[in-house]
Amino acid sequence: MNIGTKIRTVLVIATCLNTALLATDVAQFGNETVNLIYKILSVCANFVIVFCATWFNNDYTEEACMGTGLTRQLKAEKKDGYIGDSFFDDYNQEFLDEIVEEEVDEDEIVEAGEVDE
Repeated sequence: MNIGTKIRTVLVIATCLNTALLATDVAQFGNETVNLIYKILSVCANFVIVFCATWFNNDYTEEACMGTGLTRQLKAEKKDGYIGDSFFDDYNQEFLDEIVEEEVDEDEIVEAGEVDE
């Protein structure tokens, strides 16, 4: 878990606790204006924090979905009793390393943003 995920998790827990206090009217300041400002800021903070946690912790792009799929496959292959192809065992890793080490034809390299015509 990276630092961003840890921060978002702590913020979600804190905003949930704050919302619980808000819903039960435990946090009262004795001033209606201050209470109203607190409620408005709490609801706004709740929306922002939940949006950020949802946006950064879910797969909204094709690349993110592929990363999640790869992670699930790696975890599944580590489990005892796994049934299926092992795509990431030592033999396959050596094969993948060889592919990466092979020279690439300079004509085949396409710069970012270029379009083949």
